[in-house]
Amino acid sequence: MRARIERDPEPLPGVFDAHTHTWSTPEFDEDYDATLARAWRAGLIGMIEVGVDTASSEQCLDLARRDPRVHAVVGLHPEYADRLAEEREGIARAAANGAVGIGEIGLDFSRPGPSEAEQIEAFQWQLDLARDLGLPVAIHARDADEACFAILEGWSRRVGPYLGAGREIGMMHCYAGDAALAARYLDIGFLISVPGTVTFPNNPRGQEVARSVPLPRMLVETDSPYLTPAPHRGRRNEPAYVVETARFVAGLRGCTAEDVARTTAENAARLFDLG
Repeated sequence: MRARIERDPEPLPGVFDAHTHTWSTPEFDEDYDATLARAWRAGLIGMIEVGVDTASSEQCLDLARRDPRVHAVVGLHPEYADRLAEEREGIARAAANGAVGIGEIGLDFSRPGPSEAEQIEAFQWQLDLARDLGLPVAIHARDADEACFAILEGWSRRVGPYLGAGREIGMMHCYAGDAALAARYLDIGFLISVPGTVTFPNNPRGQEVARSVPLPRMLVETDSPYLTPAPHRGRRNEPAYVVETARFVAGLRGCTAEDVARTTAENAARLFDLG
């Protein structure tokens, strides 16, 4: 297990973690309550717990029932797309049982695993499920930029602004593409979610995205327990660290961290209809 947080980050009131996996074990099984307490002390007003299969999706729903500041997004990760037949009923049940979105879903061609055909089948089924239930989507795309965009562009044209005028239909989780592709996603109704990797010195592409995406179309996230931002690399990531990402983005944009926190939290509330 990676080392845990050494100290509380300097608080940034009003920030929102748009994508986290604090249901994950063994990373958080011993100190989940303490992890959330640190998040609230750091200024967080909410977080999205994201599942990767039926079991983890049910865990997300359970955590959301325990605290109104925690919200569940449920789905089948492309890594497990070859289990669609056995997972389909559970994912559909979880989605209809209090979820605020479907995710994380998408394509991952970075390593051996389910075939492209299996991933596309699971992806398209869950996109249709989101449309049927009136829920936004959280998208995972790794080493599959153009394939993922092509599917989402076709789907977005087919379904239109199904969540209502002025409301996006999804988020590009842990966005790792370039600024040009980000602009194309904005055009078809997606928010761009900036992860902690934006703080890495060797990530000029991510930093250009964080500068170029309009703040009213941006989210910030941890993807904890992964992708810990500087200056805490090498330690377990957790929701409290989203304040580091928000502050770094503010520095890139020449605005205040409070502006980034407030606006990205408003964007999350709009996307997931959090009131």
